[in-house]
Amino acid sequence: MTGRHLTATTGTRFHRSGRAARALLCAGVVVALVATRASAGHLKVDDDGVQCRTAGFTTIQAAVSAAAPGDTITVCPGTYSGQVVINKPLKIKGKAPKVKTCNTLVTPDPTLHSILDAPPVTGVAGIGIDVFADNVTIQNLVITHAGETGIRTDSAFSAFTLKSAVLVENANGIYFHSSGTAASTVKSNCFNRNTEAGVRTRYGLVNASVSKNLFFETTNAAAVIVDHEPGTTTERLLVSRNQSKGDSTFVVVVGTKDTVLSKNSVDTTAGTAIFIGGDNVDLTIAGNKVTNAGTRGIRFNTAFFGGGASTGVLVSKNIVDKAGIHGIVVDSSAGESTLVASTIEENVVSNSGQTGAGDGIRVEDPTASGANGGNTIEGNTISGSFNHDCHDATSGSGTAGTANTWSKDAATTQNIANLCFSGAANGVAD
Repeated sequence: MTGRHLTATTGTRFHRSGRAARALLCAGVVVALVATRASAGHLKVDDDGVQCRTAGFTTIQAAVSAAAPGDTITVCPGTYSGQVVINKPLKIKGKAPKVKTCNTLVTPDPTLHSILDAPPVTGVAGIGIDVFADNVTIQNLVITHAGETGIRTDSAFSAFTLKSAVLVENANGIYFHSSGTAASTVKSNCFNRNTEAGVRTRYGLVNASVSKNLFFETTNAAAVIVDHEPGTTTERLLVSRNQSKGDSTFVVVVGTKDTVLSKNSVDTTAGTAIFIGGDNVDLTIAGNKVTNAGTRGIRFNTAFFGGGASTGVLVSKNIVDKAGIHGIVVDSSAGESTLVASTIEENVVSNSGQTGAGDGIRVEDPTASGANGGNTIEGNTISGSFNHDCHDATSGSGTAGTANTWSKDAATTQNIANLCFSGAANGVAD
């Protein structure tokens, strides 16, 4: 019997039976409350017994091992070392610096903050917290120095939450995986100076979100890497309302289905801000703001990671300003096709080519016939490009002899006559 039906039935009996039913109902509520409280214990951990003198444990792993499913573990300020393995539903709470200070983060203080100093080695031994359970929440914890990753969630489980945590100077912040049975989320965290990635998925991620996080100075790869090993999938992922500042790249997306990148703010990347690899199906890139991308604002490319052209992609209402080379580019760096049967619409692309060459919206010509074709490019506002606001090197039966349809774009320079507007080809040749 569902909760809704039970409530309706109980309410009917209450009106019919008066005081007896009222007493029975009250007793039931009391029993339920007692049962709920009994099922959720509260354990404390303190490494030196100074901040929480009544703590029953000095290591996080000891508290995890002693806890019952559903318990909450409070990690008091201090420095904790070693690896933690979680194999039951738990809530781990610590004390971390405020996430809004991510870009100016100073070294966390063990007298004020709960710090997991993870093993600084590569491989499985270099995982700070390894999660093998449903319904695990980690919040307000500092995790640092992990040689592999600060946290890993196993793809056989779901309903994981990471929030208000600080992951600083790890190789990777979190390897994020989920079966998708219930939603999982990485929300409102600080990822600061991690070397490879802040958030990375490799072994399957379904029904998940990465939202409202701050990413700062990811040095080698990207703040967010959405990839997958053979036989795994990434589906129904939302990457939204994150802020990226000074990362090498904000996001790399490869092989996803029904994924959305929306309303992210990206400033001053060393390379491409939003890098879209191959084999994405029904991907939406909408409402993002990209400024000062070192090379490209939004790039479609399959040469680096392999795979075929992405299809059914919507690139809509993004703002791309001051890209080093191209604002939005459908690439063909090795003669490959990268985007077909997709739409690029209502974007504002300005001042592309800050390094001395570049186009606003550019579609390159792959060697394969009909590749990079069947796309609709319409209603975009493109201005101030070093070479061309509109550039399409494909050939076909589309607009101005290209393989694509260009319509109602506002621009002043083009590589082919009548591509974006009536008139001759103009702008700087490239």
